[in-house]
Amino acid sequence: MKNVMIVLKVNSMSKATTFYCDELGLFELGQDFGMGQISLEGKENKNIRLLLQEGMPQAMGLLFNLAVNDCDAVFERLKSVPFKTGALLLNEEIFEYPLGKNVTLKDPAGNMFLLYEDYSQR
Repeated sequence: MKNVMIVLKVNSMSKATTFYCDELGLFELGQDFGMGQISLEGKENKNIRLLLQEGMPQAMGLLFNLAVNDCDAVFERLKSVPFKTGALLLNEEIFEYPLGKNVTLKDPAGNMFLLYEDYSQR
């Protein structure tokens, strides 16, 4: 497998791009394919991509998980982000379990996902 592309339906391309690139800060603009599709590339790993498509989100529950190197540092940074896009940090504290820790977010379109740190990857 060479890369991973996660397809997300979003109801506002500008809010979604601002959230993932600026507020969350884990992605940067890749390509604008036109016809309501924009790709975002992972800042630390270009093989992780989000394909944003205009439309109404359909899924409920968690859609994907993204591994981070330091969940505590990311969580502390996200707690200070005003999320002008309407996105939400759903945890008041980090959820820790024997194999790692995580936090849950909801993007401006309502898509839920986890940021996690896996202790076995240390």
